[in-house]
Amino acid sequence: MRRLPSLLDPSAKRPRSDRRNQRIVIGLATLAGLAIVFLFLRLVNLPSVLRHLEHLDLRLALLCGAVFLSAYVVRALRWRCLLAPEKVGIGRIVAIYQVAIFVNWLLPLRGGELVKGITLRRLNGIPLSRSLPTVAMDKFMDLLPIVVVVLALPFLHLKLSDPLVVFLGTLSVIFSFGVLVLVLGALQRSAALALLSWLTATLPRRIRVRTEPFLIRFLDVTLELVAQPRLLLQASLYTAVAVLLDGLYCFLAFAAVGAQLSFPAILFGYTFYNLGYILPTPPGQIGSNELVGLLVFTGLLHIDPSEVGAMFLFSHPWSALLMASSGLFCLSTLGLSLRGALSLSNPDSNQLVSETE
Repeated sequence: MRRLPSLLDPSAKRPRSDRRNQRIVIGLATLAGLAIVFLFLRLVNLPSVLRHLEHLDLRLALLCGAVFLSAYVVRALRWRCLLAPEKVGIGRIVAIYQVAIFVNWLLPLRGGELVKGITLRRLNGIPLSRSLPTVAMDKFMDLLPIVVVVLALPFLHLKLSDPLVVFLGTLSVIFSFGVLVLVLGALQRSAALALLSWLTATLPRRIRVRTEPFLIRFLDVTLELVAQPRLLLQASLYTAVAVLLDGLYCFLAFAAVGAQLSFPAILFGYTFYNLGYILPTPPGQIGSNELVGLLVFTGLLHIDPSEVGAMFLFSHPWSALLMASSGLFCLSTLGLSLRGALSLSNPDSNQLVSETE
């Protein structure tokens, strides 16, 4: 495969201060993750958790691993659907998507979405102004089941903790702002553009004059997607399949450690649990998976904390192994190195702006 230039070149030099700041962020996030692990271990009965793990069903473990990877393949196909009429091969779109998920898993700040757009631009010539709106729409489709669950909460009479209420409120504000921009864009484009201009007002002028045309194109492409009900219906069907696979993965993971729970309860809980992926997490999601899982499945659904602890202490390393091995394999098929992929997730401003042109 020919050598890919610029941002895909792992030998490209980054400013020393950027590298130092990135190491500091990763180091602090790792320490926070270890502290979360310590807190999690204090909240569960460790001997009881280990007894569950001693009877791990390997056949169910292998099956839940296959379902885990299948859910990401379905999401990659959904993104391919949103990219139409641009044509990208199924193998390539799955590989790019898996690499992005791997990068998101490795780093505390979720730069995998940039990896999708920049890699697609270099390999298929699709500009970021065309691909990033589809990336945003793809993430929005993942948010929809969570919004449905949140809207159903008042009718389920579940008691929510104060931190969870604050988190849900923040999510609602972000979601409402996105909807506001789209509605304004559809009804009064000038008002939407004025709002976007206000958001970029604090940027340096040399970046702002090059960023605003990109944001205008971003809004226009997003509105084009929203105006295609057939495409959105197809993307929604992919989303439904992916959510069911997520729930099946979680159900099989619980079953593998001997916990017999109902599929509807697991599906509801795991959809709610996915809220945790919206915020930055420690590298490798150290501790965050376990603690959020305990808050949702025990705090909200009142499942035995030993069963929850055993499930996450099994599924987290297992999914990490699957994500790392599939991510590295997909990097190889794309002709990328791990270092090169990580550099894509955090380009400096000049490089990123140049990619949009």
